[in-house]
Amino acid sequence: MYFSLGSSALLLLTLTLESWALSFPRGSDELVDCLKSSLSPSGSVQTPGDPLFVNDTTRVSSYDAPSFKVVSQVTNEDDVRASIKCATSANIPFLFTGPKHGFYTGFEKLQNGLEIYTAALDQITVDADANTITVAGAGRFQDVVNSLYAVGKNIRAGIGRLQGLYGLLIDSILSLYIMLPNTTVVEVTKDKNPDLFWGIRGAGFNFGYVLNATYRVYDEVPNGQNLNADFEYPYTAANEFYQALKDEAPKMPAPLCIATSLQWSPTYNKIDGVMPQTTLFVNAVYAGPESEGREAVKFLEGISPVLRKNYTEVPWNQLTQNAFFLKGDEAILNCAATYGERSVFGAVINQVDVDASVQMTEQFNYLVTKYPQMRGSDNSMYFCAKQAVEAVPEDSAAYAWRGALGHQTWGYLFEGNSSTSDALIEYLPEKIRSTIADTAGTDGLEVYIGFSNGDEPIESVFGKEKLPRLAALKKKYDPDGLFNAYHPLPTSYP
Repeated sequence: MYFSLGSSALLLLTLTLESWALSFPRGSDELVDCLKSSLSPSGSVQTPGDPLFVNDTTRVSSYDAPSFKVVSQVTNEDDVRASIKCATSANIPFLFTGPKHGFYTGFEKLQNGLEIYTAALDQITVDADANTITVAGAGRFQDVVNSLYAVGKNIRAGIGRLQGLYGLLIDSILSLYIMLPNTTVVEVTKDKNPDLFWGIRGAGFNFGYVLNATYRVYDEVPNGQNLNADFEYPYTAANEFYQALKDEAPKMPAPLCIATSLQWSPTYNKIDGVMPQTTLFVNAVYAGPESEGREAVKFLEGISPVLRKNYTEVPWNQLTQNAFFLKGDEAILNCAATYGERSVFGAVINQVDVDASVQMTEQFNYLVTKYPQMRGSDNSMYFCAKQAVEAVPEDSAAYAWRGALGHQTWGYLFEGNSSTSDALIEYLPEKIRSTIADTAGTDGLEVYIGFSNGDEPIESVFGKEKLPRLAALKKKYDPDGLFNAYHPLPTSYP
């Protein structure tokens, strides 16, 4: 099960993600020579055939992936600077990556480039007395969670389970150090380089590589325990579930978050002559006393039939592993997952349209029933309370979807069939997304960037109201488009 809520690298939304420069390669020999003479003793250079090359270039998804001729393993700021300068000098396109990296269809444009591999930049420093944590650019979310849990603290996710109490991760950023495209390093806070402070919190991957960031952290809930409630229903219960979700989502208590996952089941309803069907998993987490949590999720008990259910008290740092009947994907948390050919789609939801949600469920069931190679796919919703999210002014950061009621994401896994195309599966991924986006109460398709595909209009990712200011920042800090791999901003808008 792919469970992505708060489980990706910590800086996914707000900071670097993956950053590139696109140019036209003359050859890798000059680049390799430059790197070998410029990197620190702890840095290294890998080329095809070297023992670490395959490991360092293997991605969480091979779908529309970039390709590399050289890997620069960096261990400090000077290595990062040298890698950028060597690539620029050799006219080789480059891409910053961390463990297992991310997904975006636009990455396929970078071929035979330099991978600047930052896995060694994973340092974490917690100051419990000051309620802060400083995380280097390749810090992994699970390591952050464990470091904080050990001292009775917690942190928000990009969007996540605690957002009703504490807001978004970007709202917790106090300061950061970013290497700009010209390789200078600047400190960014609300008072120092405030324009970048605004832009980085929603589009930071357009402006450079974040070396580290300092976040405000919060006291753990009493006893450090959260109520974890799991339910499984047949997909035919979709109408009743989505009606209940429509009624309950706008009034969720601040400590509550609900996630769903619709998946193919190889066993449910399997009888002679009848094909198995998908089932709907629902995970509800309440960051507070069990008695309050059970009351908050009581509406889920009224949906029938319930194929199975489970209530547990779970430490905050183990929530994802325990979600969905212990099927949360710990490999994602540890940046160790490899899914083969997988694509991602998403949509912001401002209102739950019951009929459209049921139609989407039926479309997904049709997809995984008719096309066996798609049966590793999943279809997920995230509805977390948003009181603290909406308490922050809309214009405080570049992030555009602060008012979202929830988010829908689809992960399509093309199992064992590299020739499968959208045409061969009736363009169902796009059709399913449209079913939700057209009825979501939004101004056309809107998408949280962590759930984006790469085929969306730029307004769908950043919001047309934010784009003029973002374009001005792009022109100021990266006029040559060196960091244009991931949802590149224009230098003027409209």
